[in-house]
Amino acid sequence: MLDLIVGKVGPVFLTILGGFLLTHVKIISREGIPFLAKIAMNVFIPAMLFQTLSQSDISAHFDLRLWGSYYSGVLLNFALVFMAARVWLKAKTDEAAVTAMGGVFSNIVLLGIPLVQAVYGEEGLVPLLIVLSIHPLTLLGLTILIVEGARGGDGHWLPKVVRSVVRVMRNPIIIAIVMGVFASLIDLPIPEMINGTLERFRTAGPTIALLLVGAGLYGQSVRGNLSASLLCTVAKMFVQPVLVFSVAHFVFDLPPLWLTIVTLVAALPAGANVAVVAGNYNVCVDRSSTTILITTIISMLTLPLLVLYAGPQ
Repeated sequence: MLDLIVGKVGPVFLTILGGFLLTHVKIISREGIPFLAKIAMNVFIPAMLFQTLSQSDISAHFDLRLWGSYYSGVLLNFALVFMAARVWLKAKTDEAAVTAMGGVFSNIVLLGIPLVQAVYGEEGLVPLLIVLSIHPLTLLGLTILIVEGARGGDGHWLPKVVRSVVRVMRNPIIIAIVMGVFASLIDLPIPEMINGTLERFRTAGPTIALLLVGAGLYGQSVRGNLSASLLCTVAKMFVQPVLVFSVAHFVFDLPPLWLTIVTLVAALPAGANVAVVAGNYNVCVDRSSTTILITTIISMLTLPLLVLYAGPQ
């Protein structure tokens, strides 16, 4: 069991530490982080996702129980955090929505994909990508719908929501997933030269993603409404994995590997899109950044323990 942590999980978190240290010694500059993120999110990771899905038998792996298991637990958690923010924190509707997003939105792309690929390989990556395929559309769309609805006294909130959904659908990661699924379904042959190029991108993508996680932690500090951040942290790191596991196991009876993957995804720290939405609407900006910071630090302990508990699949 310890070989699993030392050999597969350990390098993932050492790479994150490497990103932090490289930023500390200014090999990675603060100004360079957006450039690295743009390359990773627009080129390397989409290429990896397309290659993985195009070479997998999607028709054999796709199962609505994956969506049902994960999103039933996540949406229930969203409702719980939203209500807690309204009742306990006395938050306005838009503040409660962004707070709830911080308690449910997982950092699947930068941390989940490299971790699952390292520990469970291709077999674990496919169900993760099926979950990811509607992750931003579902959770970003819901949050934006509530925020715009709360602020939509002028009656013009619906076009804003539609534009936001369109932006999500134009995301290179979503496009790569759709194209990869389509290529798999029609059994599209990939020329060897293109496949070799994608393989190189595939190797670089997870490494850069993990370096970015570490670089993003450097210089961050706890700020804003700490009570709200702690609410999000407890919901994200502890309540959500239990909810998703319970639904996946007791309601949908997922097979062991899929059960492990959806639980692991639910236990990931909060993703950067939480801060992006907060910044776009200028609401809960500091608490969102603090939530990302605290959940990422906690995940360095909880994720290895979860992998150790689940064991090899």
